[in-house]
Amino acid sequence: MNHVLAFDFDGVLSDSLLEAYLITWRISGRFDPTLTLPAATLPSLAAIHAFREQHQEHWRAFNKLVPLGNRAEDYLVIHSAVARSLRLKTQSEFNEFKAGMERSRLEEFHEEFYRERYSLAGQDHERWLALNEPYPGAREAVRALAARFKLAVATSKDARTVRELLDNWGLSGLFLPEAVLDKTAGESKRAHLAALKKIFACDFSRITFIDDKVSHLLDCLDLGVRLYLAGWGYNGETEWELARRHAIPVLTLEKLSLLSPDNK
Repeated sequence: MNHVLAFDFDGVLSDSLLEAYLITWRISGRFDPTLTLPAATLPSLAAIHAFREQHQEHWRAFNKLVPLGNRAEDYLVIHSAVARSLRLKTQSEFNEFKAGMERSRLEEFHEEFYRERYSLAGQDHERWLALNEPYPGAREAVRALAARFKLAVATSKDARTVRELLDNWGLSGLFLPEAVLDKTAGESKRAHLAALKKIFACDFSRITFIDDKVSHLLDCLDLGVRLYLAGWGYNGETEWELARRHAIPVLTLEKLSLLSPDNK
């Protein structure tokens, strides 16, 4: 019977947070006037690294909240919280703050986020690709794991971008097209894993799932899927300790390629 290895994408295979940071700064002022920057100072693909250096305190605060987000609209939530100097420490605090924001505005931000992504990718494709690099060693690990697993992606990132990046990294042939699941397959990773169960005609016990968001893994605890927290992703000691309390191993990037269907 097939054994499936499903990867979340951002924070597991791709270190793409700086691209999300760029997009968030560029479009947030359209939805919240308090987040508006003068057009001349908006970061660009060419200038985002220098912009980050000039906004180190904001970048660090932004990073701290990323583990609590999920979909693209959550970058507006994060940006708004940082601008207000809010210290949201738990998922419930984050969710409560998000619930106070207008739902239609968040949905519009979500759509604009992807329009801006595609626009940037079209303007300077090489620089855009460079903001979506695989983690060091991840590409080689995926090739090794393809010999032992059927591979899949379960992500809130859009499949169009995921497929383009996998192709650019020389990995697209290792993933069945129907096994690259994005936000259209459902908002939760439970929905993605249920879809993979059908695609590969296997039990949940034959699926291994790696995510960098501990909240996603906790939501899947009762499925019987083998779960791992990607310790190299957008998380830290707080999330590592929470994962361990629920018997979810914290995986290192160095040990990624060693996973096998026989791991317990």
